[in-house]
Amino acid sequence: MPADARAIRADAPAIPAEAPAGETVACERAVGGLVTAGPRGTSAHRLSTRMGRHDRGPGRGTRIFSGDPPAPWRTGLPEPEPPDDHDEVLAALTALRDRFGGRADLQFSQVSSVRVVAGTAHGTTAPQARRVWSLTGGLLTPGGHEVPVGRSGRGPALPRLTDPAWCESAARLLAAVDAARAAEPGECAAVLMPQAAGVLLHEAAGHFAEASPGGTPALAHRLGCRVAGELITLDDDPLAEGGPAHYDTDDEGIVCLGRQRIVHEGRLVRQLHSLSSAAAEAAMPTANSRAASVLHRPVPRMSNVVCRPGDAETGALVENAGHGLLVHRLADGIRTGATLEARLVLGELIRSGRRTGEYVRGRLRERADVLTRVVETGAHAEFGDNALCGKDGQLLFDVGMCAPALRLSRLRCTP
Repeated sequence: MPADARAIRADAPAIPAEAPAGETVACERAVGGLVTAGPRGTSAHRLSTRMGRHDRGPGRGTRIFSGDPPAPWRTGLPEPEPPDDHDEVLAALTALRDRFGGRADLQFSQVSSVRVVAGTAHGTTAPQARRVWSLTGGLLTPGGHEVPVGRSGRGPALPRLTDPAWCESAARLLAAVDAARAAEPGECAAVLMPQAAGVLLHEAAGHFAEASPGGTPALAHRLGCRVAGELITLDDDPLAEGGPAHYDTDDEGIVCLGRQRIVHEGRLVRQLHSLSSAAAEAAMPTANSRAASVLHRPVPRMSNVVCRPGDAETGALVENAGHGLLVHRLADGIRTGATLEARLVLGELIRSGRRTGEYVRGRLRERADVLTRVVETGAHAEFGDNALCGKDGQLLFDVGMCAPALRLSRLRCTP
């Protein structure tokens, strides 16, 4: 349990609830804001709100409210942890833009909140603290190529905004993208670095494991389906060490019982559920009911998905690929039915098992079963620096993916 959650539990007032059975109320206090820095200047907008959602039960609808919840509910929410200072954030964001010659359009969002749910099967949950942030936008190379920026996570963000190591790696990425040519369309062997592997795992396997909101349409027939090669085993863990998500009860008050196996040796073995989807499928809820705010109805979502690593070093993966493509970075992954697409921000040609320093850019357009072509996995798994996920119009800042490098027998590039 995070230290900030322990502090809130120790200091929070009692939260009695006297209400008809079958009703719930979710309350939230939030502070934060949006800071932008781009070619047209800078701006900062602050947020401070108290709000909630009253679910009256089946067939009775939902009421959205601000301020205190309706009677007979009584809640006492402590103040959220103060977010990063807006003036300091604006200065850091301006410096980051200037670091790239003013050729950047950046947006920084942060939300620090305290949320509580009352009327659940377990009574009233203890207040839970969330402090999340995101850095989005784009950088422009000297050659005029736009490179997307996507970073997010939990906790203080200023150290991440002023991180010189990230600035240096971004500068190297821009130089490589400027030197890249368009990728030739077609299929080839490929090695995905952990960030790129995480994008495909998130889209092809993670979302496939999420149940439908309310259990409609029913997706239990997916259990047992092969979603990846036998080398891929995935766990969902809201308390994974170093993961962007970190909670001990979900947004419907379901207690997290630890790491859960969702894909075992390539086959889906468990779905991620909310209360309603679990009831519809005659299954157990899995502490994966998540909402962007209490104004949204919680739906089944990933927390931190952790892929079991193998034993191959990156150099061996490249050597075993022979001729193909080393994928350094992907962005804008999306799955539509049986098709998966992503932007190939940067790839590097492999010849005779060696990196060539010849860079390419383009797009990937693949079948949703692309992970069945995984033939080797790297020895080191790491969380990607982008934990943003906008499924169903609800933008979460803390959906983590911890992945190793992966070698695929083939991967399809398009112009």
